[in-house]
Amino acid sequence: MLLQTCVLAIALVQSLTQDDSDYELKSKSKRQTYDDPDPYKNLIQWLQDGKAEVSKVQIEVKSEGYRTLRASQFIRQGEWVLFIPRTHYLSLEEVKKSCLINRKMIQLNYIPNNIQTYFVNHLLQENRRQNSFWKPYIDVLPKDVSGFPTYFDEEQDALLKGSPTLFTVMNQRKIFKEEYENLKEAVKEFQRYGYTYNDFAKFRILTISRSFPVYIGENEQQQLLVPLADFINHDNNGFLQYGYSPDADGFFMQAIRNIQKGEELFYNYGQWSNKYFFMNYGFASLTNPMNQFDFDVCLDRNDRMFNMKVDLTGGNICWGNRLVNETDHDTFRQSLATVRFAQISKLDDFLKLEEDVQNYNQFWPGWHTIPKTIELEKATFKAFKELLVSELANFASTIEDDQRRLNDPQTPEFRRHIIMLTMREKQIIKKNIEICDMMLSIIDKSSEEIKNLMRYYNYREIARFVNSEIIPMKLEEEGLA
Repeated sequence: MLLQTCVLAIALVQSLTQDDSDYELKSKSKRQTYDDPDPYKNLIQWLQDGKAEVSKVQIEVKSEGYRTLRASQFIRQGEWVLFIPRTHYLSLEEVKKSCLINRKMIQLNYIPNNIQTYFVNHLLQENRRQNSFWKPYIDVLPKDVSGFPTYFDEEQDALLKGSPTLFTVMNQRKIFKEEYENLKEAVKEFQRYGYTYNDFAKFRILTISRSFPVYIGENEQQQLLVPLADFINHDNNGFLQYGYSPDADGFFMQAIRNIQKGEELFYNYGQWSNKYFFMNYGFASLTNPMNQFDFDVCLDRNDRMFNMKVDLTGGNICWGNRLVNETDHDTFRQSLATVRFAQISKLDDFLKLEEDVQNYNQFWPGWHTIPKTIELEKATFKAFKELLVSELANFASTIEDDQRRLNDPQTPEFRRHIIMLTMREKQIIKKNIEICDMMLSIIDKSSEEIKNLMRYYNYREIARFVNSEIIPMKLEEEGLA
């Protein structure tokens, strides 16, 4: 039995080695050597040899964590800034067929928890091979990814205390670790090559932060890893767009306005929150218009109507909500409605709600709990304020502390991004607390007094809600409806 096991193990190693050897021989025969001490020159030469068009850009390396591209000439609106042919970017189709581990996964019907795992396996393979075709690309990938939250230690995690991002960070670590362990267990070749968890996590992060979703064909969207294009940084007012050209069979970046020689190039990574940017790219911004704060609203188990509410919601007791920079926004109204549902304490109010929603297939408090009485609205804003005050108290620092640290030139770069992330979340919470205070300050006044107040500029953020919801209820309460 032992002899049979040894024979099988030797056969597996020989098979693995043969697969690798065949690949290396093919690579050596078609790969030109790029041996300049400057890896960025090697990258450009490799791309040019592959018929890429990169003459309009030049690389600028500010630090290990900040590389960028600048225009090397004047570029007119509509012109391609760069072009990378199919042979020199990585697509899902390419990495599935050219990576041994991915081929084994497909043979075993192993489905990863994310398609990026296929890219990770390919990068791990090519990073190990001395004669890899992709070496000029891999050589310029960042070596240090410690600024990404996946690599934070306990002290750095503590800086995220109170932020919903901390839960996302911990969940991402769990997902990465589970995928790594599952691969080791399911695909013996993965384990035999000795890939460490740190290697796997590093390339997973690099894949996330460098992935371009591109439509190839009418409805086929693919994730691509595109050398050089991944040097271009994010700006809300980015002036580049990208896509796939079927005629040229490759990836292009196009100017949507005139670009001056020497100008740093930017494109907009998308309308995402700071949490998304922080998790996927390692940065946050104080000027991001899509900042948000995520939080849960849960039913009180001591609520005498708890069971009735749970039945109405199909068994749910908590709901995820978010607040954004604007308080006159759907997210505020949905969050308020969820709190309103939790605050219903009178049977008549609940029965009216039950009647209102009987035609819905599924009841969701944030959409379906509309204002009913002034008394309920007062309880709702009071409870909402208490919830937000509690959320604000959970953070590790105050907004004033954050501002001082941002103004300190000695504050490390990675910590600046944590501060910007959590500071904007706290500012959003604080602003919504102020809205609750404003509502509570006017809700006991008469309809006429409230109407007069809504004419003032400082009430502009609550005016629409008050005029459409509070005043009609006040008029009804006063017998003037």
